[in-house]
This record gives sequence, C-alpha cells and structure tokens, in this order.
Amino acid sequence: MDIILSIEDVDLQECELLVTGFFQDERPLKGTSGLIDWRLNGMLSHLLKEGRMTGEWQENTLIPCHGRVIPRLILLLGLGKVRDYSTLRLRDLFPRLLQTLRNLKSSKVCLSFPSNEKYNVGCGKSAEVLLEGMADCFNSESSQDEDWAGKLQLFFTVEEEKFSEILLGVQTAQSILKDRLNIKIFTASEKRSRASL
Repeated sequence: MDIILSIEDVDLQECELLVTGFFQDERPLKGTSGLIDWRLNGMLSHLLKEGRMTGEWQENTLIPCHGRVIPRLILLLGLGKVRDYSTLRLRDLFPRLLQTLRNLKSSKVCLSFPSNEKYNVGCGKSAEVLLEGMADCFNSESSQDEDWAGKLQLFFTVEEEKFSEILLGVQTAQSILKDRLNIKIFTASEKRSRASL
C-alpha cells in the first residue's frame, strides 16, 4: 500500500475518491466539507437543508463531482456530534469505510478528517489510527483483500506546518504494522517522479 502525503488542497488530489467527514451539529460545514461545499456551489448545504444528509454517526453519502474538483466522487461520512469525536471513534468508523471502498472498487483514495485542537484529534494520530483500523480489517478478511491492499493508494493532505506531525503518525503506523501491512510512504512530489519513470 502506498501512502502519499501532500500539502496541496484535497480538491487538487489526483485520486478517484475523496473521503471526508462532517458533524451532525456543526453548521455551516467547516474544513474539507466546507471547501467541497463551496466548490460544488453549496450542493452539500442544500442536501443538509433538505434533510437528505444529516451527519449522523456512520451515515454515508456518495456524490459525483461533475468536474468541479479532481476526484470524480466524494464520499461524505457522518461523524455524529462534535463532543463525541475522538481517535477511538474514528477507528470504529473504519470497518464500514473499508467495506464501502471495496464495494466502490476504489484504489486511489484521499482521506481527510477533522483534526485540530478544537476536535482534540491531531492529524498524525488520526492517520495512525486509520491505518491501524485498516490493518485490523484486512487481517480478518480474505486473500482478495491482500491484492487490493497492495494496489491501494491513500492520499493524506495536510497544511505545511503540520506535515511532520502527519508523517510521524504514518511512520508510527508503518512501524507498528510492519508484519501485517506493507506500507510505503511518499510525498506528492516523490509520487509524481516515480510515476514519470
């Protein structure tokens, strides 16, 4: 599995699917969900107003991007209430997310979840926890998952000043999971160089 770390915005990632979370009790949408809402001319706000999505825990909403962002699809995950959000809860989200990724046959996925002091979740710890949750799911599944996991490319975007934090989180997961999951780490510029060879 390749992990690509990038300081570019999520809407510029060269992936098939952008996965982001949003809260049931945080309006207007903030972070990645807010950016995507803006890029899609308020489509997410409209869906919320109509009650077609709510942000309830583990709610899944898949929407096409219509060329407004580079990923062709966006998967919005309900994170429940802000006060309940934590790294443990994020890890609990992963089995369902992984099943959805399998069903969509997505192998190039950008993951972007809320992480800052306001949410008491750091970007490095969230990346580590997501990768550990993925490894747990792969260990309980079939050998077909090993093939898919080998081809999987996960993109994590981060602000430049937090780059070392997310890198440390991914490296920690790589070390912890070395016997269960083959993780290779690239920066976006390294990935482009490798692809051009």
